[in-house]
Amino acid sequence: MFEFKEYLEKARIRIYPETYISLMFFSALLTLPVTFISIVLVYLYQWIPLIFLVPMPMYVMIGFIVIPMSMSSDRAITLEREMPFAATYVTIMASGGIPPYMSFKRLSEVDLMPAMRKEAEDIVKDVEILGVDQLTALNNAAKKNPLDIFRDFVSGYASTVIIGGDVPHFLETKAQDIFRTRAARVKAAAERLGMLLETFIIIMVLMSLCFYILFSVEAIYSTGLASYSTMLLYTYVFTPMLSFVFIYLAHSMQPKTPITDWRPYKAFALSSLTAIFVLLLLTGFFGIIQTPFDAIKNIVDLPTAVAISLFISAAPPAIVHNKLARKRSSTERGMATFLRDLTETRKTGLSPEKCIENLSKREYGAFSKELRKISSQISWGIPIKRVFMDFLKRTKSWMTQIVVFLLVEAIDVGGGTIAMIESLARFNNMTQEVEREKKMSVRPYIMVPYFAAVMLVSTTIMTLVFTTQTLEVGGTMNIDIDFLTTLFAVSGIVHCYLIGLVAGKITEESVSAGFMHAALLVIVALVASMFAPTLMAGML
Repeated sequence: MFEFKEYLEKARIRIYPETYISLMFFSALLTLPVTFISIVLVYLYQWIPLIFLVPMPMYVMIGFIVIPMSMSSDRAITLEREMPFAATYVTIMASGGIPPYMSFKRLSEVDLMPAMRKEAEDIVKDVEILGVDQLTALNNAAKKNPLDIFRDFVSGYASTVIIGGDVPHFLETKAQDIFRTRAARVKAAAERLGMLLETFIIIMVLMSLCFYILFSVEAIYSTGLASYSTMLLYTYVFTPMLSFVFIYLAHSMQPKTPITDWRPYKAFALSSLTAIFVLLLLTGFFGIIQTPFDAIKNIVDLPTAVAISLFISAAPPAIVHNKLARKRSSTERGMATFLRDLTETRKTGLSPEKCIENLSKREYGAFSKELRKISSQISWGIPIKRVFMDFLKRTKSWMTQIVVFLLVEAIDVGGGTIAMIESLARFNNMTQEVEREKKMSVRPYIMVPYFAAVMLVSTTIMTLVFTTQTLEVGGTMNIDIDFLTTLFAVSGIVHCYLIGLVAGKITEESVSAGFMHAALLVIVALVASMFAPTLMAGML
């Protein structure tokens, strides 16, 4: 039998291994009738697809084995993003004289790090409810955790305390190692995302080219409608499903934050409704209803109407996302500079409140406005913790929220000593460097979708034009080439729109970042569809 105890503990499935195995066999036993019925139907009626239902008990057993592994992996992935900041928090608290267990106890009440909060709650539960001593509880938490850097950090602290080592120095060194490990993993993840984008482009473009060329040739040499229905099914059903699959794969590979800014998606919902209405106007409601706008469809062809509508659906949310992204990036850079200046100003002997008041006169990008508001509230006598907590509610940057939370905790616990603020500034610079390296690693891949869009649309249209002109020379042309060109141009534009969404998710970790690429790729595809026939005619 497989040893399930370790898997279940790391997956946080609180059930005895013997009970889990019993449930597995019992569930497999319940599916035996499906196996018998499938065998009978295959034997009597030769329903070959039912043969896949024969090993149903095996599927159930495999599911019971895979589920704990998958949950353990998800637990490690969600904890990995928060681990550097949790280590920084423990280190900063230790420099102020707070033992790590008390730091974990405080982390059990922090909503900004939900994954670390669950781990801290388990440690606190073992100590305060089950009566386990603190070091044993930390060791047990390390053994049951699937993330290696968490195990090394927690178990290493317990060992250092037992042997009487230098705990603050160990925590400082280990936190720096965690940041370096995080940087290495971010680089590796960026390379994997680049390979994922290349794979998506290869599948999306080359496979689409093969299918479109096949569809065009079949449509030219035969008059059946099967090819049209198959192409529509491929364009509007299969390719969106394929795009969602790659978005899910990118989401599973990328680091996740507990905060999602929904404003670009709300703008996308409103602009999509507007785009649908514009498409109906530009196409004269597709000829279904007679309206005064029917004359427009004689001026604007269908590919142009579709491109305009898709552009309208993507452009406003792209503007909203870019504005929010620039503000978030400027705030994070300003916060990093503010922490460095705060460290130096604190060395003069001023209190943290006076340091903030003096620094509010300097320029820190988008953070300057918030800093002046913070300084004004502090001068009114409002407690500094309450002031910064109000600021946390106004910002949507998880990185800024984490840094501000660490700063508030450093001031609240240790009075904002120079060592604590200096440690925070150093770790924040490390975080900024990791994010900068990640963006630089994926930046070269952003031009790939644009070349792919031009190749997809132009190659398809040029192949269609070449084939039809060859038939015209032979006198065997008997189909509507304009209809085929319109059909394939619309399909290519829709493809490019989906490519932009997936490219934004892979390169910038959010689908909202793909709205800009989708809008630009739609224009690129439309221009390519217009000039491809002219270019082909000139070459012939």
